[in-house]
Amino acid sequence: MKRKILVIEQHFYPEVAATGQLLLDLCEDLVKAGYQVKVITGNPTELFQKKINIPRRENYQGIEIVRLKNTTLSKYNMAGRVINYLTFHLSIFFHIIFSKRPDLVLVLSNPPFISFHGLILKIFKKCKVIYNVQDLFPDLAVELGKLRNRLFIFVLKTLSKYIIRKMDKVIVVGECMERKIKEEVLKDVEREDDHVVTIHNWADGEKLKVVGVVGAGAEDNYLKKEWGLEGKFVVLYSGNIGYLHEFDTIISAAEDIQNKGYKDIVFVFIGEGIKKEYIRKKAEERGLNNILFFPYQPREMLTHSLGAADVSLVTLEKGFEGMVVPSKIYGILASGRPVIAVVGGESEIVEIIREGKCGEVVKIGDYQDLEDSIIKYYNDRDKCREDGLSGRRYFEKNFDRKIATKKYIEVIEEVLKD
Repeated sequence: MKRKILVIEQHFYPEVAATGQLLLDLCEDLVKAGYQVKVITGNPTELFQKKINIPRRENYQGIEIVRLKNTTLSKYNMAGRVINYLTFHLSIFFHIIFSKRPDLVLVLSNPPFISFHGLILKIFKKCKVIYNVQDLFPDLAVELGKLRNRLFIFVLKTLSKYIIRKMDKVIVVGECMERKIKEEVLKDVEREDDHVVTIHNWADGEKLKVVGVVGAGAEDNYLKKEWGLEGKFVVLYSGNIGYLHEFDTIISAAEDIQNKGYKDIVFVFIGEGIKKEYIRKKAEERGLNNILFFPYQPREMLTHSLGAADVSLVTLEKGFEGMVVPSKIYGILASGRPVIAVVGGESEIVEIIREGKCGEVVKIGDYQDLEDSIIKYYNDRDKCREDGLSGRRYFEKNFDRKIATKKYIEVIEEVLKD
């Protein structure tokens, strides 16, 4: 009989959110490995809910998907986001208490404390539970200034520590995050050394190809033609344009590059997020015509959208090291483009770039260094190509889908044996 795995996550197919796309890969590979997989998820976001009539229940690629009812208020409003979280929590609770017992539960970290439902199943239905930490809460909210009440923070941190300690296994997405949890959460308790395991997020190297001549302007990419980017040196930021990412350094570098007369260097933003309008407003105020915006592209278009870049950017605000790892780094590596990271300190991103020899690291605020890095690649297309392909090779050895999902399956098999 097939072992039953229940996955709990707010965002899933057909969502464009990175965790939802990664989770779809994992669930597909779990089905191929012989598991019976059920996903309970929430209402689709505003990107889909008005465009597609999505059923509450469906079987997709052998995965049973149950979409629970919850509010879909704007996630860019904190009150709306909290209400969405609470209604989703209630929907999960009433669903799981009346559902059949799975053999194992895989619960992710979004929305905050969704992992508590995994703990409920562990206690009352004797399930094995794996907690996949994509980001650390309440640490993120505290660093963002969204939580300030010390007593409330203490209560939330205590609950978070309790959940992590009680899980059968905790999977994190980076070595810095693993060290942070071991040093701050598990330091006073006796747990096995492998209670926390690092498995990086990934990209699908079979679907995400290297296209065009990296570092050259004459790439055969229909999106570059469609978007009027032919003959341009494209500095690309693709993905969530959100709170955790820093953009003032990029804006200042773009301004300086335009003022120096580099008319064929353009900064392209693909995606959505709370800071998109901020960037657009700053660009208008400074009279920048080298900053362009395009909407999210379907996953099947990533080869061409990421391939429109000559150089790609990834950013992380200072203070969030070890709390989150931007998943866009893996797609960039898979696309065979060099990456420039704008960061506040040491993090998984920095380690990847150094070990993979696939780009440059720039400190937040040092727009001159960012400009110099871009101009270096602009003037040395061979270097641009070499660093990009070095990143692809490093990706194929470490972060390809089949490597990551195999590690998940090995952890699942280990937990089920205990």
